[in-house]
Amino acid sequence: MNPKIRRELARKLELVRDEIEDGFQYGVPHIVGEIRNAPDDDGYPNLSLSVVVFENARYSFLLREDGRALFMYPAENSNPRRLFFNLWRFLDGKDHSGGRFEPGMHLRGILRSAIQRAGFEVLWMNVRPAGDGEYIDVWAVKDGVRYNMLFEKISSGEYVLLEIEKV
Repeated sequence: MNPKIRRELARKLELVRDEIEDGFQYGVPHIVGEIRNAPDDDGYPNLSLSVVVFENARYSFLLREDGRALFMYPAENSNPRRLFFNLWRFLDGKDHSGGRFEPGMHLRGILRSAIQRAGFEVLWMNVRPAGDGEYIDVWAVKDGVRYNMLFEKISSGEYVLLEIEKV
């Protein structure tokens, strides 16, 4: 992504810093944003951010379509610098999870094998067609705990974890 977008993202994260800190009182604050490739009238990148709070959940997604990127990312830390780097890695499609299996992480290769490499025993998988894409429901067990997972197939051999829930 373009350096102007990076600067604008850092600036806007600083502007919502207080909202993020307040959000920790109620749950997990999330950054919700949109980046459009076309600059605004002042020549700045067209970037909007807002903060939403979920009581006991963490969600992340990144959708790219029609020259724009729509995203949601959990703000685990109110430090704007750390949040900027984590969010930037996420927007670049890099692993931001630090080894954790959490929504937003990308898996490559054979999905069953990738889940097993993360230490899960796969009990059941179901592929659901959805328009041009596919969603994959997975039941798995790790350390005696059962999980329901939902993946979206991004392209051949590439998946993103949308949801993971302990059952």
